[in-house]
Amino acid sequence: MRCILNYWRPLLASMVVCVFVSTRAQAHAIAGQRLFPSTLSFDDPGIGAELPWVFSHVRADGITQDDLGIAVTKPITRNFSLIAGTDYVGATQPGAPALHGWSNFEFGGVWQVYRNADTESIGSFSISRSFANTGSRATRDDFSTWSPTFNFGKGFGQAGANWLRPFALTGAIGLDLPNHRNQPRMLNWALSLQYSIPYLQDFVKYAGIKAPFDKLIPIIEVPMQTCLDRGCQGQTTGYIAPGVIWIGRRVQWGFELLAPANRRTGNSIGVMFGFDLYLDDLAPYGFGAPLFR
Repeated sequence: MRCILNYWRPLLASMVVCVFVSTRAQAHAIAGQRLFPSTLSFDDPGIGAELPWVFSHVRADGITQDDLGIAVTKPITRNFSLIAGTDYVGATQPGAPALHGWSNFEFGGVWQVYRNADTESIGSFSISRSFANTGSRATRDDFSTWSPTFNFGKGFGQAGANWLRPFALTGAIGLDLPNHRNQPRMLNWALSLQYSIPYLQDFVKYAGIKAPFDKLIPIIEVPMQTCLDRGCQGQTTGYIAPGVIWIGRRVQWGFELLAPANRRTGNSIGVMFGFDLYLDDLAPYGFGAPLFR
């Protein structure tokens, strides 16, 4: 779950709650034989318990920005999870003092709207709110923002050609709706194209790829943001982010380059690293389990 670029704050962060129940946790973001990994720049379409950390480093117009997003989800029922998050940001530019601190805290919920094993399709809807003046003085916002988002995933496992079956597509579309009249409303939209080597070898044809490369998912993410009003209407920024994700039994990690999609976004290549703990696998009868059946 989780999103995290310098212009699109993550929806999730560290929420410390330990509740032990007898119900086993469900695996996250799985539809049929398809596992959809946690994408680095926007949330995956699942609702399982996760603890992702994502670091991005970008430079545009002389400003260098580092962003460390910390996140957590806690399942409440089999189809609903609470989400919480924040990120630690740092910005530097020549001739100006550096800025460092936490962004506003965000909290919300996510619902599993559908999950179809036969078609390898999955979708979720989330809504979260960032709370004004809850971060560090130097980096917080003095306004709150509502962010409704729909996330989806679709595997190509039913394709007639074997070479197509390991592919999958995920995406997200959402809004940032600040409560300050001078702040523009934003349309967030994103896609990822994935090629799952584990799916290829387990469900299509064994290709002889050995560990650790047998757990890789090459991926291209395209996170974008379009201004809707208040002085910047129609202006779009975003990145094309090729990279790779490694899927383990209880953890995943990923690395992607951040190539600006247009001049408005910048002219330098950035990087993004992600690490995700699958709490529904690490603590299937504890934190990772839903509170209610």
